[in-house]
Amino acid sequence: MFPFLTIFPILFTLSASTPLAELLSSKSNADYSIQAVLVAGSNEYFNYRHQADVCHAYQVLRNHGVPAENIIVMMYDDIANNSENPYPGKIFNAPNGSDVYAGVSKDYTGEEVTPENFLGVLKGDKALAAKGKKVLTSGPNDHVFIYFSDHGGTGLVAFPNDTLSSDDLNKALVYMHDHEMYGKLTFYLEACESGSMFENILPDNINIYATTASSSEESSYACYCDAPKFGTCLGDEYSVAWLEDSDSHDLTKETLAQQFQDVVKQTTQSTPQQFGQKSLASLEVGQFQGVKASRKIYAVRHSSDSVNARDVPLVMLDRKIISTNDAAEAAVLEKKLQTLIAGRRFLEVSIKKIISQLCSNGYCSDAQQVLSTRRPLFNHATYSKVTKKFQSSCLNLGIHAHGMKFMYAFANIVESNKFTESTLNRFLKDLERACNDHIVYHGFKAII
Repeated sequence: MFPFLTIFPILFTLSASTPLAELLSSKSNADYSIQAVLVAGSNEYFNYRHQADVCHAYQVLRNHGVPAENIIVMMYDDIANNSENPYPGKIFNAPNGSDVYAGVSKDYTGEEVTPENFLGVLKGDKALAAKGKKVLTSGPNDHVFIYFSDHGGTGLVAFPNDTLSSDDLNKALVYMHDHEMYGKLTFYLEACESGSMFENILPDNINIYATTASSSEESSYACYCDAPKFGTCLGDEYSVAWLEDSDSHDLTKETLAQQFQDVVKQTTQSTPQQFGQKSLASLEVGQFQGVKASRKIYAVRHSSDSVNARDVPLVMLDRKIISTNDAAEAAVLEKKLQTLIAGRRFLEVSIKKIISQLCSNGYCSDAQQVLSTRRPLFNHATYSKVTKKFQSSCLNLGIHAHGMKFMYAFANIVESNKFTESTLNRFLKDLERACNDHIVYHGFKAII
């Protein structure tokens, strides 16, 4: 009945509920389909904004005609019905905005939100597919859009209980290219120091165009942090910039380059970056986000109260203490704030001790210099091994996210040493020993 289905395969078996016009609108022309992966890598209510960003991204794609079958969503899904949410069952990405949670099809939730599953999705992992989980099955002509929002550090992005390294991410992207899993791919990444995920590693000749919220040395910034009742930030500057831009434009007429320039203009606290094959920026945004005329989620851009993403827990707790008239509640909040501050102070002191011990072991000459400078990261493969040792033997950065702030110091050591296999193994053992001496038995539930 529908002979074109044999000519133009889509990502998944068609649902009977998918309108034919919507299916066709996922193609800018007859040669490719648009397929997307949207990931919020965090959990807990204070990280509300990451899932809000991803839910809004889902609405953008759906409003522009990308079928639900072609979108894979990973989000912990602990926000909409969280006891702290003043609007149960709803999530908002802007003050007085629309509920962006409604209708979102969630494919990986809770403990399924892992680096392994994310990479499996990108690679079209057959074992995941055999379990009934959605994975990319895109082909050599298809256009793939990936959006990720969470915490980050040098060469790392976080998941609820783990991290993903720049080396592993870029290996997966190269795998996708080598196995003809896309014709063109765009990647939007929201995280602190997110530029380090692509800088000096993403090839510029494999039809991938990536933009990030910040450079390799900057924090990204949360926004909409002063909305009444919420007690947290509703969005992130870079993410809200591209999302609201897509809401308000005809994506068949706006290029990726034009959207990036708008994002740069609206992202006032950090410096968005471009990586990969920048010639792809001349393509229309609609080739990756859909070509259907969109119903606007927000008519105008709202003024934004921006907060350094790393400081959101501190700032929001402090504001709650100031605003409450309940002495008992204030006392509870003050205790939480002091515990948070104590955890951060402990971590900063511990990292200094670890670096000093590693310098004493001969891997650096001046601990203060290691901690006060930043060297560009080139050796992503070796650094990935170091971060995995830190993750497994020192501190779980998925849980203790504030630790990501200090990972640049270990990148500095990697870049200042020409490790061989044997010297790297020795370093990893010395790193584990230093962590056992100074950080492992910290006693904090989460250092955020």
